[in-house]
Amino acid sequence: MNAGTTAERVYDSLKGSLATGSFAPGARLEPARLALELSSSATPIRDALNRLAGERLIETRASDGFHVPALNEIGLRDLYRWNEVLARTALRLSHRSEPPNGHHVAPIDAADLFASIAASSGSGEIVSQVASANARLAYVRQVESNILDGAADEIGGIATAFRQRSISTRMLIQQYHKARLAIVPKIINTIFQKAR
Repeated sequence: MNAGTTAERVYDSLKGSLATGSFAPGARLEPARLALELSSSATPIRDALNRLAGERLIETRASDGFHVPALNEIGLRDLYRWNEVLARTALRLSHRSEPPNGHHVAPIDAADLFASIAASSGSGEIVSQVASANARLAYVRQVESNILDGAADEIGGIATAFRQRSISTRMLIQQYHKARLAIVPKIINTIFQKAR
């Protein structure tokens, strides 16, 4: 296996583990232990950890290495609000009757929905920022879907409104984020309960 393949495998594995909540919030990520678990040398592990830090999926702490971000109410509220701003901006910039490049929205999950809305803006920067927010919200969205009733139907409703270019899309996106902001304490509590 060549170094490039190993580096991508390690990166994908670590990113996937973060998305599923395999590491507790605030946990220290030990490169030596990860190298053993992922059958890799330390260099691809450190490269992947630095890449994930650059994507703000993990944190680096002076003289204390790499850590899973510690989740708190202020940070999660900020991230939800940022996601809403990005979606509403993408809608405002969207002038197409159909999402570009065949990005037809299927109500699979929130990440697909917001990626499609971002793609409709024609802005590479918005697409990149939404991808970042999606990655940072991946595990939180799994938790929220277990707390909120009808989350899948809500995403489907937004997807339908977006596909039809309905003026209600903005309002539905606002309601989506308002519902999540209302349960931020419950989301954080659930995540910390699972981490114990």
